[in-house]
Amino acid sequence: MGSTSFKQIAGGLAIAVVIVGSHLMPTRGSQPLRHDHAREWGYLKVPHSEPTALERRLGEIASLVAERPVQVRCEEFSTGTPEEPGGVVQFSGGTPADYTRIRPDVCTQILKFVRDPAVATLSSAIALKVLAHESVHLRGIPIEAVAECYSMQAVPRVSRALGASDAEGRAMARAVYQYEYPSMPPLYRSPDCRPDGRLDQHPGGGWPD
Repeated sequence: MGSTSFKQIAGGLAIAVVIVGSHLMPTRGSQPLRHDHAREWGYLKVPHSEPTALERRLGEIASLVAERPVQVRCEEFSTGTPEEPGGVVQFSGGTPADYTRIRPDVCTQILKFVRDPAVATLSSAIALKVLAHESVHLRGIPIEAVAECYSMQAVPRVSRALGASDAEGRAMARAVYQYEYPSMPPLYRSPDCRPDGRLDQHPGGGWPD
């Protein structure tokens, strides 16, 4: 595990960046994501396991961002791509499923943050952004670049719901924008994702919060 540090100023808050490897939490086992067109969408759009306490809490937060009741499951999945995303939402046409799958290592980072929100790391900030990203998809937005931009702006709200202060939430959003966003694949970036850009949900205010 390597580590480095930087200072991200937001109300006097300094965030220490810790780059960590994947730490898997107990899970139900690997459940590959299969687009089984032989099954009815009504079956595929909902989870078929009871949520854990963490999943229930994450579902409540995802519902805030999605603006409708949705659920979260911390499960392994495979999309068949070289680089697996942090989470996935299935769509049928333009209609999203009613839940998202989040990788267990991402859920583990969120759990660490929940236990001590005052200790903000880049890894936990990215994990919260992943939850927000998939929640934006659950709102019905399938375009990755739009979901990514909106999710960064949702990080303060998500972090506050999990116990962070306003300053901590804003600093985490800015850290994601400054340190992770520039290296995201082109599919996830947009020239309109900038202060007062077309994807800025609060023009004239703070960015990306």
